[in-house]
Amino acid sequence: MSPSYAYDPDLYEPGTPAAAGRCSHHRAGEPGAETCTGEAVVSFQDQRGRWQAGCSAALEQLVDRGEIEPLGQGA
Repeated sequence: MSPSYAYDPDLYEPGTPAAAGRCSHHRAGEPGAETCTGEAVVSFQDQRGRWQAGCSAALEQLVDRGEIEPLGQGA
């Protein structure tokens, strides 16, 4: 299980959706994309070690699947 952090735009390459405050997790075609709220609220590293930004729906889905810790639990 990976830690989660409050969304931090400095973790992302300039010009990317994640750097602009958008959910990059659902943009990757992940299950649950139809529930995407768009606005990034969480930063986390995916299974390949790449930083991703997630909306509130992504946060809930990833926590439910045991992929990331609830926001604020890792720091």
